[in-house]
Parts: sequence; C-alpha cells; structure tokens
Amino acid sequence: MAATAPGPSARRRLDGAVRRIAGLSAILCALAGFGHAPVGSRILFARDPPVPRSVQAFAWRVIETRCNYQAYERQQRSFWAYHTRVSSADGGVVYSISVVSDLTWKKTDPPAIIEMVVVDDGGLRLEALRSSFVVCA
Repeated sequence: MAATAPGPSARRRLDGAVRRIAGLSAILCALAGFGHAPVGSRILFARDPPVPRSVQAFAWRVIETRCNYQAYERQQRSFWAYHTRVSSADGGVVYSISVVSDLTWKKTDPPAIIEMVVVDDGGLRLEALRSSFVVCA
C-alpha cells in the first residue's frame, strides 16, 4: 500500500499550527531578553544576584561619572560583574562589586578591572574605588 500525501485541510491545519508556534516562540524570546537587565545599568550580573537593582544602577553611575571612559567607549565595551559580595557593617549593608570591562572585538587590549565598595546605610555611597587599565577616581 503506497503512502498518500495529506489532504489540503490537513496541510492548512499544520501550517496554522506551525505559524502559531513560531509566533509564540518569537514573543517568548523577546520577553526573555528583557528579564534580567536592570534599568539604568549596563553592568551584566549573574542571574538573581545578591545586589539589588538600585545598587546595580548606582554602580553603573559610578563607572559613568568616575571612570575615564568617553561615551563612545562605554558603548563599545562590555561590563561584567564577575564577583559580588554582600556583608553587614555598622547598621548598613556593604556591597563589594568587581567588574571586568573589555572590548569584545579587540582582544589585544587587556581588560579593565574595576573594584568598588558601595555602602547602603539609608542612602547609597561609594566607600572605595580601585581600577586597573582605566583611570577611576
């Protein structure tokens, strides 16, 4: 017995199902892209970091205002928080954040390392800032 091709109505149902699945997957991919990027920060943190979004945004403002990057340089570089630590001290919360910054397309330049300590004692303040291969003050 030879196999027969599906009829026109079966083909239409299959085409409709494929279109719905493709549309749903496109929407889910778009929504997944917005899941963990904090507003106001270009520093990429690990999923569910111990650092709140307000501190992440503050850390980005520190890099914008205190590190010697031109605006176009900040746009070209990637910033990754590779080490975060949270501790308590004197009625406040202390966040130690280490960030690596590099040009993904230019591997001949060494990556910049930026280390900062942010204290939240009712207001956010920068306690310490160190860097290598970029001037931060």
